[in-house]
Amino acid sequence: MLNRLRDRAAALAPSASAGESRAAASTAPIYLIAMAGYPNYGDELIVARWLKFFARHLPNTDVWLDVREPGNASSIFKGMHPRLHVTNTVFRTLFEHQHLGKQHPAEAVRNLGTPLFDLGLLDLREAGTIHLVGGGFINAEWPEQKALVDMMRAVREVSGAKLVATGQGLMPFVGETFVDFDHVSVRDTPSADALGITRGFDDAYLDQHPATPAESAPGKDALEVFVCVQNDAVDDGAHEAMVDFARRQLQQWDIPRERVRYVEAIPGNDHAGYAALQDLIAEDGFIPFTRFWRSDFAYAPHQLWLTSRFHHHLMASLHGARGVALSGKAGYYDVKHGSIIESGSNWKLFTGSEAPVHLADLQVPADFAPVVEAKNKEAAEIYL
Repeated sequence: MLNRLRDRAAALAPSASAGESRAAASTAPIYLIAMAGYPNYGDELIVARWLKFFARHLPNTDVWLDVREPGNASSIFKGMHPRLHVTNTVFRTLFEHQHLGKQHPAEAVRNLGTPLFDLGLLDLREAGTIHLVGGGFINAEWPEQKALVDMMRAVREVSGAKLVATGQGLMPFVGETFVDFDHVSVRDTPSADALGITRGFDDAYLDQHPATPAESAPGKDALEVFVCVQNDAVDDGAHEAMVDFARRQLQQWDIPRERVRYVEAIPGNDHAGYAALQDLIAEDGFIPFTRFWRSDFAYAPHQLWLTSRFHHHLMASLHGARGVALSGKAGYYDVKHGSIIESGSNWKLFTGSEAPVHLADLQVPADFAPVVEAKNKEAAEIYL
């Protein structure tokens, strides 16, 4: 049986010279690996930023997007790049190894022998660049995801593909991961210190146009409040603590209920927070992910945010909004939110015991134009 699998792999695989030629070609496909498609607002936002960057600069290059839920992703990213192909080959290979006991994902890349999806692995092996886009999923919280990096290295062994990882959050640290990649960037200082590199920024800052910083905070009568309290990936008791704090914080701010909205980032997972706080939310104030994603929601300086979701914090502060970030997992979400505060959001951080914040104590965010410029420069250095 093993010999038959090897024979089949040899028959299907392109020659080394053909693979090298494709990897070297300027039009070789780009292959993105991402956690998008679940959906989760932050993961979707990161992929959207890269797809729009490629659409503007590389519209004639094939872009493969490998995610866990390709059906959802096809709808979420519809029309964002003219040569987009959505698949789940990498994640299917990982699933079959973890749950069905089949060969290690890296071996599957090298040798094929996965008849139901060898064609997908061939597409992976024909890419010129394999790019693990940003997020906080290569760390000790989910150590099994490190196999994604092993697969990327296996592709390079076959074809010589360029390996890229951007906007990574590696805390809690799982160990050296990207030492031999062609390009690596991380979005927080602890991750940078762990790798011994200069800190970079989250991928969601790519191709953004931040608002001009407000010279002063809008008056209370002009304020709208937006809330999101998650119920996933948090420590025991953290959801209840965040909900309790959110209630006290909303009462402290005393903004009329009709100007308070609840913004869902992960459908279902975020609804428990709304259910617990809905007496303080406008009657028509629940904004589901589907409407939030498709409505071109406008972040603005007159907004106050109270959110545990990292990318709500990132996007709101980028556009001048003040707020309080809620951390529900020590060593993970406090690091994530801390990276935005360090970059200039000036938000307050709730980690479990802090008192509600007075409006007068919330500062307007700094100018994020240098951060946006740095992220666009990074993307250009990789691809242009």
